[in-house]
Amino acid sequence: RISKVIVDPRDSKTVYVAAQGPLWSSGGERGLYKTTDGGDSWTLSLAKGPWTGVTDLVMDPANPDVLYAATYQRHRTVWSLINGGPETGIFKSVDGGASWRELTSGLPDEDKGKISLAVSPQQPDVVYATIELAGRTGGFWRSVHGGESWTTMSDYVGGGTGPHYYQEIFCDPHRFDVIYH
Repeated sequence: RISKVIVDPRDSKTVYVAAQGPLWSSGGERGLYKTTDGGDSWTLSLAKGPWTGVTDLVMDPANPDVLYAATYQRHRTVWSLINGGPETGIFKSVDGGASWRELTSGLPDEDKGKISLAVSPQQPDVVYATIELAGRTGGFWRSVHGGESWTTMSDYVGGGTGPHYYQEIFCDPHRFDVIYH
């Protein structure tokens, strides 16, 4: 299960694929994969445990070497969903995915569920995140420092069947700080 595909705007042979992995079992191909030869070979760039995939990936529009990825630990069965865990988080790479660092300052320190990310096209140091927490709580966070520190903006989480399905945000391409959830 693929959640996001991003092509490097400088070289169409460099592609990133965020893989959630199998829905009903552990293992499989989970994490963030990168190719630099148009898909002939792939390298696992970011990985956690056997129940954790990458559910979102965004690229800084001013510097394609800067990437933000959201990992999501979960276990789905016919009768339940174990939604979130300690391997869920937001990670940043400044070298095109060669290395990753978890971002934590100002973010909840409890187990997190599904996360969605967006980068402002007008001011790329502004990064947004929606984060699901236990009990269908969570909210919306904003960073003005490229993810280095975060501020809680609201406690809104996706509705419907829950944020574990509908947790996406998009920046308005023309108006700064206008976000669609």
